[in-house]
Amino acid sequence: MKPWLYIGVLVLLLKPVHSIVPSVTFDHFELYLDTFNGVPHLELDKYDSACSNLLISSWPHLTSTSNSSSEHLISMLYSKGFTQLNRTHLVIVDSDDCCIRMLNREHRDLRTIAGTCDSRGYADGIVGVGKLLRPSDIVQDIRNPGFMLITDAGNNALRSVNLETGELTTVIDTGFNEPHGMHWNRKDLLVANKGFYISVVIWHSNGTVLNKIVAGTATAGNTLGYFYAAEFIYPQELVKLQEDLFLVADSGNYQLKLLNLHTGVVGPVCFRNETTCTRSSNFRGNPISLLNLDDVIYIGCNHDIYRLYGSDLPCPYKNITVHLTLGEKTANVMLEGGHVFMGFTEGVHRVRKKYDLKMCTYYVNVIHHEEFSCPHKDITVYMPQGQNTAAVQLFDGTTKQFQKGTYRLSREYNSETCIYHVRVREIPQANNRRLVFHIHYNFSCDFLEYDTDVRNMLHRIMYLDQEKLQLLCGDRCQISNKIQPTYTCKERKYLSLFWVTEEFSSDEITRQVKEELSVRLTQSDTWDNSHIYFHPYLEFDVPAEKNSNGDAMLVDVAILCSDGKPRVHGANACEE
Repeated sequence: MKPWLYIGVLVLLLKPVHSIVPSVTFDHFELYLDTFNGVPHLELDKYDSACSNLLISSWPHLTSTSNSSSEHLISMLYSKGFTQLNRTHLVIVDSDDCCIRMLNREHRDLRTIAGTCDSRGYADGIVGVGKLLRPSDIVQDIRNPGFMLITDAGNNALRSVNLETGELTTVIDTGFNEPHGMHWNRKDLLVANKGFYISVVIWHSNGTVLNKIVAGTATAGNTLGYFYAAEFIYPQELVKLQEDLFLVADSGNYQLKLLNLHTGVVGPVCFRNETTCTRSSNFRGNPISLLNLDDVIYIGCNHDIYRLYGSDLPCPYKNITVHLTLGEKTANVMLEGGHVFMGFTEGVHRVRKKYDLKMCTYYVNVIHHEEFSCPHKDITVYMPQGQNTAAVQLFDGTTKQFQKGTYRLSREYNSETCIYHVRVREIPQANNRRLVFHIHYNFSCDFLEYDTDVRNMLHRIMYLDQEKLQLLCGDRCQISNKIQPTYTCKERKYLSLFWVTEEFSSDEITRQVKEELSVRLTQSDTWDNSHIYFHPYLEFDVPAEKNSNGDAMLVDVAILCSDGKPRVHGANACEE
């Protein structure tokens, strides 16, 4: 799973909803079909791809339908969820009879493959032994395609069934409150809980399984904003819009909501010509199910199916870089959408692809296989105080003394000549009229070098901490707006975050304010539980380091290094 960095602290300052909540607006909203009954699940029908029918569960039928014709596949079956294994076979959740069935569409053959029909309960085992209670949704286990995962709403559990043996087992039965719709996000499973929140199930490499709340307070309400404060009423299904961007059917509020896993915010979804989208548009009935079909969103409600399209979301496609295989003059490239294009030659190629109602552009960069990248990076060191040289360990393993200045060095690597620079600098003098707040984590942070999204996320969270620090300062100091919050990643395993104040009028006042703020930090519990974890799932978390007083956030006299970043004043403060 791609790591998403997030800083967890006690309470983030709430801003006005319109300033923190990203939204999505659809230009087109239309009634697609009257169904007369609720539609708890819908998919594109795989049986006849030329027809583009929808396959819907609408009590008491499982129906293949378009807006012009319908065919009931099976009746008198209260099915909430189903999934198509292939063109001819469906796995169906029989919610009332509390079992799982498989339908062969060619022979119209229906058989039980898991659970004990007409017998409610909670038990693992083969068909006729295992038991379920009001199962609701089913998806294929992408980690083990021969297994299906079932939300067992009545037992507040996630169950698994082996399609070959019919063995029903329990994956996890903690952290749920009437689990319903599921959707994969990479290798983690998002679950809509009717008990007012969205949770995520995570499978760890050591075999443990966790289920944690992602968004929602577990209290009924209709609040937008940060995940920890957002509120839902009976969320039932999710559907993916783009990477880390999902729609939620907030059934009890008659609305859709936008779940942004990148920013950690729940936002509104508008489609009724609102001038500004600050609150979700309402449906006449409860939205129950969702389907994204080529960027057209189908919404199953109490008695209807609606369609939304023409969103204001940006193009989701990213540039692609590939290397030519040794001896080849062209490359085969998998483009956005999963199509493989053969014959890309060396160079940059412009690709156009439609997204929703707009055309998007991205680029494929094909690089020659012999293109060389030197592994040796520039070295910056600082002379110890009182000395006019500094010892520098070079990439060949030798250590040499250098005076202040910049030196151009070379070294052979794989028959190529690498050029790198050694920069020797003086330790900057302390600016005794600024303070710096800092917090530290013993944490592998090398991915910050190559992941722009993670860096952007880190900066956004640091700005929120800046507001809390300003509250701590009160009228005694002002957090600088000119020198932005920043971080260092020392030796790729020690992450430090910094916030610097504006200048004070004298050295004495600076020292006095430092002492006052040190006392306030010791008395405050705002950063006591500060930790780093991979956004948004808390796969594992790393607490901030604390001093002898138990303080995680510290304050000291600042030094501004040559890169413009603040540090704590000290002899080796500016060394990376």
